[in-house]
Amino acid sequence: MNSKFKISIALAVTLPMLIAALGAQVGAQAATAKVSASMLKKLVAEEKLAHDVYVTLGDEYGMRIFDNISRAESTHMSSVQTLLAKYGIKDPTVGDKVGQFDDPVLQKLYNDLVEQGMQSRQDAIEVGIAIEEMDIADLEKSLDAGQLPDVERVLERLLSGSERHLSAFERNLRS
Repeated sequence: MNSKFKISIALAVTLPMLIAALGAQVGAQAATAKVSASMLKKLVAEEKLAHDVYVTLGDEYGMRIFDNISRAESTHMSSVQTLLAKYGIKDPTVGDKVGQFDDPVLQKLYNDLVEQGMQSRQDAIEVGIAIEEMDIADLEKSLDAGQLPDVERVLERLLSGSERHLSAFERNLRS
């Protein structure tokens, strides 16, 4: 076989693979560009806020609802943290202890919600309702903006979870 023929065969075999590899790389970069870093950072911080408020109120009142839902919020945080890692976005909650937030607005919101929830068991449940209503509104807004399929799946699961949490808090308020 002559060398020109060998080179032609090699190019015919490797060129499509190179093009596919480059296309995948460009596609991944384009997908990353479409992910809203600010939305995901806000989302993980809101999940932490809910978790931390529920842990604090759960410690105060020993109510099972706060223990159960705070564990679910940990799972929600992990789901968003997986997306943050996938898209190379810095997680703003890393290293923050329960009740500690880098964002002064979230810190004030946490403090205010805990203060309100510490007034009574009913107030604590109403805080849970307010948090879940806020989460639902933010998740719906993010979904309406359009997302990549993997982000959309996570947001839909979080929305479903928040709707269940809201129902649980509302049932507890009536009982």
